[in-house]
Amino acid sequence: MSKFSHLSPDVIEMLDLPVNERATFCKTDRWIGYTRATQILNQLNRLLTHPKSLRMPNVLIVGRSGNGKSSILERFCHWHPIQITPSGTPIAPILRIEMPETPDESEFWSTILWNLGISHRERDPAPIKKREVKSTLQYAEVRVLAIDEFNNLTNAGKIAGDLLAAIKGLSNDLKISIVAAGTQTAINALNSDPQMKSRFEPAALDRWQLNHEYLRFLASYERLLPLAEPSNLASREIAPKLYGMMGDTIGGTVKLLKAAAVQAIETGQEKITSKLLDNLDWVRPGDWEEVARRV
Repeated sequence: MSKFSHLSPDVIEMLDLPVNERATFCKTDRWIGYTRATQILNQLNRLLTHPKSLRMPNVLIVGRSGNGKSSILERFCHWHPIQITPSGTPIAPILRIEMPETPDESEFWSTILWNLGISHRERDPAPIKKREVKSTLQYAEVRVLAIDEFNNLTNAGKIAGDLLAAIKGLSNDLKISIVAAGTQTAINALNSDPQMKSRFEPAALDRWQLNHEYLRFLASYERLLPLAEPSNLASREIAPKLYGMMGDTIGGTVKLLKAAAVQAIETGQEKITSKLLDNLDWVRPGDWEEVARRV
């Protein structure tokens, strides 16, 4: 058995890098196809092959902040990049945008245009921007509009219904599917238009539990950390500690593992241990109240 059998083959070569470069490698985002993410990605892929119809299917990815919604959208777009035909025409199966923080219809259309790389006058009336959006989406053959931070619709107040109507009209006119991603309040945003809500199929990202799936994720992630010694992250000693520190969201767990791996490299320990986690400069979610009392 190889001395570094706890690492993926392409990560082993990273062990020869200087300390600062290995630390940077640890901080880089990595994709691990855990079960729920794979299921949702398969669901999204089916949208791309759905025939154009009067009522196109839509998906709402909903979960707590930091639980992987944006990563799934990014992976979806990575699988289906923009391609250029021999004649020079761009084909973009997916357009991904982020719902503006305090959206209105004009800003929504501008956001789409900027993400398409289309310069325009931001002061132009919304109907003019809308026509340009529809024309460009048709030209690029966009089949799915992916909207991250969909929960920001709740910041629109009374005009949230107008925005939903605009999105529904875009889907109806161009026969494209909508993939929305947001926190639990994204569901509340859809409540203002029951007809629009009925077009979405929810895809929930449940809170993580200390179970086989969580242990499998830890074992997979360990293979991506350039540490010379095995940490046995899925062991009975380490896994409960990681889960207790930041376990019920995938983003929190990954952030913790990145910080711990960097600490292990910079101190020469070369593995994540229970003692290292105890000494890590880390603020647990439940400690924020204590921080607030100290300042």
